[in-house]
Amino acid sequence: MASVTYYRVREYQGTDLPSVATIYTSSIRQLGAEYYSGDQVAAWSSFPEDTAGFERWITEATTFVAVNSHDECIGFGGTEDHGRIASLFVAPAFVRKGVGSGLLMRLLEEARAKKIVVVTAHASEFSRPLFEKFGFGVEEIEHIEFKGVEFSRYAMRASI
Repeated sequence: MASVTYYRVREYQGTDLPSVATIYTSSIRQLGAEYYSGDQVAAWSSFPEDTAGFERWITEATTFVAVNSHDECIGFGGTEDHGRIASLFVAPAFVRKGVGSGLLMRLLEEARAKKIVVVTAHASEFSRPLFEKFGFGVEEIEHIEFKGVEFSRYAMRASI
């Protein structure tokens, strides 16, 4: 049984970008390998190499970071104004220790504060169970292409 890790959730700051990019890449490379092909992992994890595009993805959403007692980022998540969860990633060392749940709770609080009643997400095979735990249901399995590689993902939805 994984132990709960001390962390707090705060708003994203521009200085968090390198840490967020590292979490994104390491999460996909280490956790995604169980569910995705080598080509899929390579394509998906390379997104932060497009520094401007990656930063835009983070800053165009309302993004929060989970930080440890030393204010080091251990996870992040973002939500868009219309209620779509744009991101939810946890550093591999902190997976299954409550960090993803804490971030998702904060994202849902943010949506409620904006009077949003339906929240959507595009979940990976790895993150689908977390979203289901919070009442999200699969609406469809989507097939998308990123950097010339095809992926499947779950279009999910929850009423809050």
